[in-house]
Amino acid sequence: MIAEQFDFIIIGTGPAGFSAAMTAAKCGKKVLVVEKEGSLGGVCVNTGTFPSKTLREAVLLLTGHLRRQVFEEDSCVIGTTDISMDKLKRRLQYVRLKEHAIIDHQLLRNGVKLVRGAAAFLDDHTVTIETIGEDGTLTARGEYIIIATGSKPRNPPEVPFDDRRIFDSRSILDMPTIPKNMIILGGGVIGSEYATIFAALGVKVTLLDRGERLLKFIDHEITDELQHHFPNGNVEYIANCGNFKIGVEGELAQITLENGDSYSAETLFFALGREANVGGLCLENTGVKIGDGYYITVNDLYQTSVDHIYAVGDVVGWPSLAATSIIQGRLAALNAMQKRSEAFPKIFPVGIYTIPEISYVGMTEEEAREKDYKFVVGRCSYEELPRGQISGECEGMLKMLVHRDTREILGVHIFGGGATEIVHIALMALCHNAKIDLFIENIFNFPTYSEALKIAALSAFNQIERDQCLCP
Repeated sequence: MIAEQFDFIIIGTGPAGFSAAMTAAKCGKKVLVVEKEGSLGGVCVNTGTFPSKTLREAVLLLTGHLRRQVFEEDSCVIGTTDISMDKLKRRLQYVRLKEHAIIDHQLLRNGVKLVRGAAAFLDDHTVTIETIGEDGTLTARGEYIIIATGSKPRNPPEVPFDDRRIFDSRSILDMPTIPKNMIILGGGVIGSEYATIFAALGVKVTLLDRGERLLKFIDHEITDELQHHFPNGNVEYIANCGNFKIGVEGELAQITLENGDSYSAETLFFALGREANVGGLCLENTGVKIGDGYYITVNDLYQTSVDHIYAVGDVVGWPSLAATSIIQGRLAALNAMQKRSEAFPKIFPVGIYTIPEISYVGMTEEEAREKDYKFVVGRCSYEELPRGQISGECEGMLKMLVHRDTREILGVHIFGGGATEIVHIALMALCHNAKIDLFIENIFNFPTYSEALKIAALSAFNQIERDQCLCP
């Protein structure tokens, strides 16, 4: 079989693969994209970012979350009895299909060839594709190949997943009905987001965490705020749960901890870790090296151990965010074409779509202490923020770490409405080593959530001024 020649072969259509394909195509390269799943967009569009965030917004709308706070009503404006998984699934599917169409249109418009099927390496330049449909097996040869196959849940074989009572992140949104109670195992981003989403729906959630505290990479004050404001008080958080055994007792899922404690619920959501999705690629035919968790090893150019093969996105591990995957895909394509214009950013924001949401950029207070920085903390409570009072989103705070001597902003951490939008202003400040004077001396629209940056900066400034006055 004669192999068709391409400048780039990109395996996967998630954010990383799509970004790499668009970058190469815009530079006039002949590009082939291979997608083995029935739907485009990877985990991001189909089982991860898009559906979970769409679910979050749908729940906020259907439960009247903000309207309850504004009008102090005891019950939901639209009762949870009117909300069903079928209704939520229809919304999720609508959003998915819209994004599938956008990706398909963008690939077509930019002359990218799309083949649906499973790719496997014959050698380090050649892949075979077992196509979905009537095309059979195709062979393609690429000058450069970019692996963007993402990740999948790390599911232990001893856990009896049945997609009826025990679910993982691929199947959790396929539940037939909204349960009355739920166990979520895992205090990371996925577990925390779903815990608050289902709690807002009125589900009683037991959130079990193997770690010492929820979202351990987040500033401790922010995670404390999240725990204090779990929606409707419907989340019981248990840290240091240790080892466990999961099973089914009658119609209930059950988990027994090593200390003997046992919990039962209609649904158990297993959200403990992910691993790279490299099965079936036949990487052994290429010389590409993989590390722990099957993650592909890359350098700062996103080259693997084989110079013309690159890997990007979740398949290379941390930070495993859709936003960072987009940048990685672009950089990998530019690097392959020797058109690199910048490195992967050292500073980038992280957004966590709990209810309320969280976002941060820069150092946490713990990191600043470890580095022995002299710093002050400026704060703004949403309760004191005019926009918070007006909109009804009074739960939240903005925390700003500021160097005491230079007044440079070291980190900004936000919990509350608009957090994932406001943080980009802080991002720009940190990228330019800005001082708090930038926020103090300039005018912000009033009333806005962004005004929290100005108030926190003034709080930090006042502390610095007071301390200087006290110095002999």
